[in-house]
Formats: sequence, C-alpha cells, structure tokens
Amino acid sequence: MKAKIGVIIFIIIVFHNFYYLIKLKKMLPESNNQIFLKLMKESSTEEIIWMSGYICGFLSLQKKKKDKEEKKIIPLVYGTETGNAKNLAFSIYQEARKKNIIFKVISIDQYRLSDLEKEDYLLLIISTHGDGEPPSSAKSFFDFIHKKNDLNISKLKYSVLALGDKSYPFFCKAGEDIDKRLYKIGGTRIVPLFKCDTDYEVESKKWLFNILNFFKKKIIYEKSSLKKNNKNRIKCGNILNNILLSDKERGSNKEVYHIEILANNEVEYLPGDSIGIYPKNHKYEILEIFEFFKKNKLKENEKNNILKILEENVNISNVSENFLEKYFFFSHKKNFSIEKDVFIKKYKNYSIIDLLKKFPIRNTLKELVDIMENIKPRFYSICSSPKVHNNEIHITVSRHYFQSNGRVIYGHCSNFLSKLKKGDKIYFFIHKNHLFKLPSKEKDIILIGPGTGIAPFRSFLYEREFTESTGKNWLFFGDQHFNTDFLYQTEIQDWKKKGVLHYVSLSFSRDQERKIYVQDKIWENRLEFFSWINNGAYVYVCGKRKPMSIDVENMILKVIEKVGKLDPVLFINEMKKNGRYLKDVY
Repeated sequence: MKAKIGVIIFIIIVFHNFYYLIKLKKMLPESNNQIFLKLMKESSTEEIIWMSGYICGFLSLQKKKKDKEEKKIIPLVYGTETGNAKNLAFSIYQEARKKNIIFKVISIDQYRLSDLEKEDYLLLIISTHGDGEPPSSAKSFFDFIHKKNDLNISKLKYSVLALGDKSYPFFCKAGEDIDKRLYKIGGTRIVPLFKCDTDYEVESKKWLFNILNFFKKKIIYEKSSLKKNNKNRIKCGNILNNILLSDKERGSNKEVYHIEILANNEVEYLPGDSIGIYPKNHKYEILEIFEFFKKNKLKENEKNNILKILEENVNISNVSENFLEKYFFFSHKKNFSIEKDVFIKKYKNYSIIDLLKKFPIRNTLKELVDIMENIKPRFYSICSSPKVHNNEIHITVSRHYFQSNGRVIYGHCSNFLSKLKKGDKIYFFIHKNHLFKLPSKEKDIILIGPGTGIAPFRSFLYEREFTESTGKNWLFFGDQHFNTDFLYQTEIQDWKKKGVLHYVSLSFSRDQERKIYVQDKIWENRLEFFSWINNGAYVYVCGKRKPMSIDVENMILKVIEKVGKLDPVLFINEMKKNGRYLKDVY
C-alpha cells in the first residue's frame, strides 16, 4: 500500500515539475542545471520523495523566518507640509537601521487607516500647519481617529514626535492633538510627546534615543544592566568634587551643585555636548518593596536579579500615567471607588511603595516589575572644557523639587546626584550636540544663560581662553539674588579682568522691587547688541524654554525692529539658517 502511494506521489511530482523543467535552464546556471538533472536520474523514488519533503520543509521554515522578520518592522508615519517631517523620518530610519531596528517609512496619506486597529506599534512624525492644523496629507488620518467612535486600539503602543515653530501661537498643536486622541481612545505611549522647534535636531535625537531604548528592551528577566548592553557607549567615572553653590541656608530659594567627574578611561566630547546619566534608585526604597512582597518565595538568583533591576533599570519613584493605567487593573481592593482617570491624575508622581501601601496588589513582585518602566536618562550640559580639564567632566545640577498632593517630591536624577560623595562611582554617556557648537576663533559670540543655563558657556569660555580666540565674548547671566545665586562668580569676574569676556550683563530679579531679567538687559544694551548681531555675531541661548527663551527671542526681535529698522522675522530666520542663532533649552 505504502509503495503504491509512493508511486502516485512520484507521478504527481513529475507532472507538477514537468512544466518547470522546460524553464529550468533559465532559472539555474548551466552547472547547477546539470547537477540537478543528474541527481534526479540517479535517485530512487523514495529518495526523490524525501528530497521533495525536505525542500518543502526548508521553504516553510524560511517563510516563517521571513514572516517573523516582517512582524518586527515598525511603521514610522510622517505628515508634512514643507518636507521637514519627511526628511527627518528617513534620517531616523537610517539611524534605527544601524541598531538593527527596522522602521517602515510611510507618508500619512498612504497609510491604510484600517491597519490602525491591527498595529502593535506606531511611530508618528507630524508637523503643524497654519493655525494649529495638521498638514493636508494628514487630514484623513486626523478625521479618522477623531470621528470614528468605535476604534479599538487597546493593543497599540505609540509615540508622537511633533514639529512646529515657536514663533507661531499654536506650537506643535497638530502633533499634540493626535497624541492626546490616541491616548484617549486606548493607545499606550511608548515615549511621551516630544515637541520640536524649527531647530529640531537635538530634540528629535532625544526622542529617537528613547524609542530605540524601548525597542531594545527584552523580557524583564533577560534585561542586562546598562553597562553590559552599552559597553562601548557607557562610561564609568568617579566623583572628584560635589560642591554646593547655593542653598536655602545661605538665603537662596534654590539648591545648585557643581559636580566634577573623573572618567576612568579616555572620554571625548566638545563644548556644547551633554552628559546622559541614568540615576540609581535608593536601596532603602528597594528594601521596602521587597518587604511588601516578603511572602513571595524567590530563589537566591531570582532575588539578586530583581534587586539589580530595581536598583539600576526601572523607575520606582515619580511613576508615569502609563504605569498607573496598568497598576489600576492590578489593584485588588474591592472598594475601589475612584475612577481610572481620577486615579491616574491624582497619583501621578507617587512612588511604587506609596502606591503599594495605599492600593495593595495580589500579584507577585515579578509581575509588578514586568510593568515598570525603564529609568530614562537625564541630560546635563557639560560645563568643562576637554582642553582645560583633562579627562574630567563638570556639570551644574539644580536639585529639582515640586509639590504634589501636599507632598514634596524631588527630581529622581538631581536628587541622586546631589547625594553623591567624593570617590563614588557613576556611569554616564556623552550625548553629542552637533548644532550647539562654537564658531571659528575670530567670530564674536553672545552667550545668554540665566540660572543653570550658564553651564555650557563656562565650557565655551574656558575653550575660547585656552585657544586664544580673537573673537569677542559677551555674557548675559541672571538669577534671583546676587549674593546667593551668582553661579561661577569668581571665574566670570576673572574672565572679565583678563579680557576674555568683553562685556558681562547681569540681572538679579529679586534684588530690587521691579524684577529685572536677561531680556531687560538686552534692551538696555540694544544699540550695542544690534551692532554685534548685524556684524555677524553668533547668539547662543541656554536654559528654560518657557518663558525665558521665548522672552529672549521676542526681545531680540524687538531690538532688530526698533534699532535696526529691519524685518525682525526675516533677520532672525536668516541667523537661524546660517547657524548664528542657536538654542539649547529645556
């Protein structure tokens, strides 16, 4: 019986392949063609059946492998009016490909709307057009997500990179609207919305860094430490000095530290670059979490693995909305009388242990760790010069804090850094900023950096002094009080005496009845300021985006219009186009 079946299969195979044998010479090189025909002639029926089965199985495995690879392709959708979003999308595609992460770049008007409910992941780069409207190519997508009420995107993980222009009132509104709508109808943010001004390179790189970091994650128990995953990128150093520059005991409203790090190996950076730091979690908080799950039976290696993950990899303080949404469904309290949206709003920025105490869960520690989010790096402008401070990196850190539900909450990384002592080990990486760079030595520069915005300009001035630059340097610095908040006062005064700084314009807002800010000093020196920029000076702004950088730019526009009698928008746009107006704001 088996022999008859074998013969029938053999006949089917022969007839099935007869047509293709005619074309065989076209499909195979002559040498391979001869080998194939010789093999067929010399093989028995059973051998041919076995070979046929082997080939079918091999092709099936190849197809599965191909399908699996295709599933890894992540749609990167762009909506553009001028072409910026498109160019950025293809640039991001190339960067991701270097990391073996494949994005499929699609114009938003070519994206199949019916695919949205099927997607696991979706990345969007959206520009804003006109009065806060999406570009014309994105109108169908925009209407689809806003008007189709039965959309189910509960499995979708997404992120939006919004492009805009701060000189317009509805900055990045189209991207903001899409981000809010996708979240409202059930999507989960991979990375929070990033908003980019016209000089979008730095912010878009930060967004991409976080996106790539997300897609590189493995199952929680396969997570290795950042030091192992990034052997070539992550650097190790030791704290040389941690100096308190201003604090409440001295009468300041701020707590600012100057921190010096000695790198263990050679480290390369340039003035204008930043340092990325992943803060560690406090051990006493980790032990509190373990205490809560003391009934969980963990093997020693499992315990050590989770301990390391909790210390180095996941966020256990200042929890996000995405985490709270998952935690809401974990809580087993029967009398959970609070609505999900209210819960998320009220308990955002709580720590894990505070949530556990208030809303206990039956899940295991391993299950809790699985929904925790990775610690995100914090970026600090480097305030040292590689030429002057050999293999050292200096940063200026303000210990951030805020009130939430009657509680004082400290910023995760700034709090971590403020507690480091001389000799403590720290891991970091260099974040290159290819735009925020010094010009050639003969060019004049204007540096506008209130508060900790002074940081990169300390680096600039050390570099200009060391290289004996002939270009003039003008510093605008401001803070609240002269006596308590004049950061790097001695160095600035020395540079002024030496002639490294040609002008220093200071503003301390709380030292007189009427508050005076850096933009007021620009207006006070408007004739000289316009003369500098009209003669080719480069302007650098560093510090808080809102309201400082906006107020400064508005004042510069006013100076151009009133003093120079020129079209201020055209003038400043030309400066930006030529790389003479540069911002590093946050």
